[in-house]
Amino acid sequence: MALVTTEGIVLKTHALGDTSRIVSVYTRDHGLRKFVAKGARRTPSRFGYALEPLSRSRFVFYMKPDRDLHLLSKAEVLDAVGSRLTELSRLAHAQASLELVDRLIWGEEPHARLYALLMQALTGCEEAPVGALPAVTLAFQLQLASELGYRPRLDQCAVDGEPVSQRRAFSPTRGGLLCDRCAAHEGGVVFLSPEALASLALLLSRPVLEAGEYVELPRAGELLRVIEDFFRMHFQRFQGLRSLEVLRVLEAPEAPEPERGPER
Repeated sequence: MALVTTEGIVLKTHALGDTSRIVSVYTRDHGLRKFVAKGARRTPSRFGYALEPLSRSRFVFYMKPDRDLHLLSKAEVLDAVGSRLTELSRLAHAQASLELVDRLIWGEEPHARLYALLMQALTGCEEAPVGALPAVTLAFQLQLASELGYRPRLDQCAVDGEPVSQRRAFSPTRGGLLCDRCAAHEGGVVFLSPEALASLALLLSRPVLEAGEYVELPRAGELLRVIEDFFRMHFQRFQGLRSLEVLRVLEAPEAPEPERGPER
């Protein structure tokens, strides 16, 4: 059993017994890890803000080979990102990034590019204009999928490699654009607007932090629905982003009061 030090971003926590917590952390050097933080639910906690979701912290833990849970010895905050996300929309999009990592990433292998992408996404949720937050989330989704081997195919038909349809036929199931022949035989095809396709290409190739500079909200709204279908088809554990669903419900316009007849 070795004593290990690493930094990581807290994804979520849940109670363990009366006084402890289990903390899920995506670490820079050891992939996805779960720590047992004894006494973390006591007040005051010796871990302070270090175990709060969205915090980037330094962890010292006892690594137990072939175990799912590792005993946490010490944790200290490096950057309390969540404490600065006071607007609901920023918090919701930042939580969506954590959801994606928690659902899509498996195992304890380090992946420096994925860790850097998550850091960029959280920085974007803090710094980007509020209207650009969906674009930041989209860029993170697409580039995360690409790192995991599911990059959407845009340069040629995702089925047979032929030139793509001029109608911009995108198949979430096939994972990319289709030619006219394949689009005619494929169910669930979505015909993207020219702006949406251009934005999709940019989101795949430009840094996450720049996403808000070139994708406007209406295009991001169209793409969010398409990419969510794409994720559902290719990632079994993806069931939508609950953080964004809450945001959509809260931002939906209230239904008008029904007209009432005269009282009798």
